[in-house]
Amino acid sequence: MEHFAPPDALFYNRNTNNQDGVFTMDPISDNHELIDVIARRRRYLGLDGFDKRVLQAMRNVDRLDFTPLGAQGVYEDEPVQIGYGQTCSQPSMVAAMATLLELRAGLRVLEIGTGCGYSACVTAQLIEPGGRLFSVELVPELSTMARRNLKKTLPALRNYTLINADGSTGLPEQAPFDRIYLTAGVGKYFTRGHFVDQLASQGILLYPEAYGDMYFVRKTPDGVSAHTMQGVGFVPLRGTKGGFD
Repeated sequence: MEHFAPPDALFYNRNTNNQDGVFTMDPISDNHELIDVIARRRRYLGLDGFDKRVLQAMRNVDRLDFTPLGAQGVYEDEPVQIGYGQTCSQPSMVAAMATLLELRAGLRVLEIGTGCGYSACVTAQLIEPGGRLFSVELVPELSTMARRNLKKTLPALRNYTLINADGSTGLPEQAPFDRIYLTAGVGKYFTRGHFVDQLASQGILLYPEAYGDMYFVRKTPDGVSAHTMQGVGFVPLRGTKGGFD
C-alpha cells in the first residue's frame, strides 16, 4: 500500500505525437494495457524487468475490482486511495515485490497488510498449486473488503487465509514461512528479529521503510544476509511493533 515509486523508475503511459508534433500522454484504458506499460519498465528497485509469471498473474486480476466505485486513476501506475488512510498499491511495486520474493508453487507466505486484497490475489496465484497465503490486516473493514474482492475476482482461488489482527507482530502460530512481506512501511525503531524468527531456512523477508529503503533479507543456515534498495515511500505500518514508538 505504498505512496510512490523510486524516482528514477517513473514511467506512465505511452508517448504519442499529436498533429502538432507535440508528445502527449495517452490515458490507459484497461487492465491489459496497464500491464503492458508495467512490462516495459526497467530499473525499478534495481530490476531489469519483472518476472513474466508475475505479469500474467496481474493480467488475471482487473485492478478495477479492487478499488472503490468511482475511484480515479484505476489504470494508472499509481496508488489509489481505498479509505482508512490506505491505498491499493502501485502496480509496478506489486510486480517488483512479487519478482523479488521469487514466488513459486508450494510456498507458505505471510503478507502483512491485506488492504483491498490486490497484492494478495497476485501472490496466491503464484504459489499454486500446494502453496498457502496468510494475509493479516489490522483494519476490520479492509479485511472484509479484501475477502469480498478476492471471492469476486477469482472465485476458484482458495489457497489463502485472511486474518484481522495486528500484523506488526507477524503470525508466529502459523510459522515457519518461506516468504514474508510487508505492504506498509516500518518506522525508525523497527526491529526485524521477530519476523526473521518466523522464516524457514532459505526464507525471504521483504519490507520497506515508510520513507527510505526497501530491505531484502534471506535466512540461511549460516545466518542472515541483507541488502537494501533505495527510494520508496509507503503508508506507515500500524501496530505494536511498527517501529514508530
